[in-house]
Amino acid sequence: MILNRSMEGNGATQGYQKSQAAQCWPVVIRWYAGVATLLLLSLFTAYATAQEQPPVRFETLEALIEAGGETLGAETCADCHEDYAENVNHRNECETCHGAGETHVELMMEDEDDTGPVVTFYGDSMPPVEIRNAVCVNCHKGGSLMHWQSSAHDSEDIACSDCHTVHRPGVVMERTTQAESCYRCHKKIRAQTYQASTHPIRESKVICSDCHNPHGGPGPAQLKQMSINDNCFICHAEKRGPFLWEHYPVSEDCSLCHRVHGSIHPALLTRQGPQLCQQCHANIGRQGNRHVRRFLDFDNPDDARRKRFVVGMNCANCHSQVHGSNHPSGANLLR
Repeated sequence: MILNRSMEGNGATQGYQKSQAAQCWPVVIRWYAGVATLLLLSLFTAYATAQEQPPVRFETLEALIEAGGETLGAETCADCHEDYAENVNHRNECETCHGAGETHVELMMEDEDDTGPVVTFYGDSMPPVEIRNAVCVNCHKGGSLMHWQSSAHDSEDIACSDCHTVHRPGVVMERTTQAESCYRCHKKIRAQTYQASTHPIRESKVICSDCHNPHGGPGPAQLKQMSINDNCFICHAEKRGPFLWEHYPVSEDCSLCHRVHGSIHPALLTRQGPQLCQQCHANIGRQGNRHVRRFLDFDNPDDARRKRFVVGMNCANCHSQVHGSNHPSGANLLR
């Protein structure tokens, strides 16, 4: 009897295990199906990406030039690229910039989509920015271009061909169109030039390259000079000094008081007259100060509140020589 019960228990256990196994199989099948689906999607995505973004064949300009074979001459290039050959705005021939054309021609005869080892500056088959820029830097170096490798544009992977053109007139080289070329990236600067007080940038009397060197410079913000003040003094020479009585913010940094690309206040000031001066001269305007005693009537609270920050509307009405004075009695920059 005990044996029978044991056999019945074993049979029940085996039946339970078979039932559990039967329930697990669909789960296992679904898991493998999910994994297989993910793998197929990954392979499809990788294939599509490879088709959209052709792999870079050459990591250096030297390797690309070596693979180009022999030079063929501009006449051979013009057989296919007639429009470009007629509009070359450059003194060099095609292969000076694009590399030797022998391998390029051979591959194009077999497959029109395979440009081969040539340097292209536009389109989907462009080599990395480093290679494109290296082509230009081979010739254009030294002088105003000597700071290129430490410039903000180079560190941001800006290609020479993003601004300059070879096969058509250069927009960035013309005074009347240069600013628009810069505004493609520097949109905030464009907005500032439409404020009430600006340099005459929109009229092309002052252009970006008058102050900045886009290829890098020794000063901040790629300025041509070592400091902001030296840059400003190129045009505003009368503010240079030296003065008998200096105004220290002026000799330190013009941008402490002026916003160079545009301002809502007169004379490109960062703030309105009295408030601008009170950033340093904080005691001006306090009750008991000589300016307050002279110009405000504190017996009339309404008058005091109204005029406390607008004494004569502007400090410069009296302190007219704010950039410095050579007058023997000009210690307060009054004359």
